[in-house]
Amino acid sequence: MIKNRIISLPSFTVCGVKTWISGQHNEEFADFWQQCNEDGTSEKLKNASSNPAMNYTHSRIMGISRVERDPNNRSFDFYIATEANQVPGCDAFTVAGGEWAVFEGDGCDPMALIRAEMEAFMNWLPSSCYVHDNRPEIEVYPEGTGVYVEFWLPIMKKWE
Repeated sequence: MIKNRIISLPSFTVCGVKTWISGQHNEEFADFWQQCNEDGTSEKLKNASSNPAMNYTHSRIMGISRVERDPNNRSFDFYIATEANQVPGCDAFTVAGGEWAVFEGDGCDPMALIRAEMEAFMNWLPSSCYVHDNRPEIEVYPEGTGVYVEFWLPIMKKWE
């Protein structure tokens, strides 16, 4: 069973590098992560992060799907990023504050993330009193755990 919780956060700033995801092609995510791991970008971002215990995500690195323009359009910019105001050679942007449904995937592999996302979209969201809010979706790798990944779904209450 995938654990979930709801959190509320203010806006926060991230810096990262991006690629274009052209639909539901999971290999594009994996290829970009691999490229950033091999060329040192991931390590640069992790090193630029402030103390993860003080970060909103409790992470040094995350994946951010910029779906806020239209969450139903699964083609979007995908960032590998960190919570920081500035990282040389990276783009900075603000993640708008609000509520998030956070789903813990058991493990840190891509399948754990996919299982968490599927639970969020296929089971939890349709039966909840929430809808997808127009903010980015985030994959978070909490520092120090090494045993799970989190999928952050931006949510807002359904209109009555």
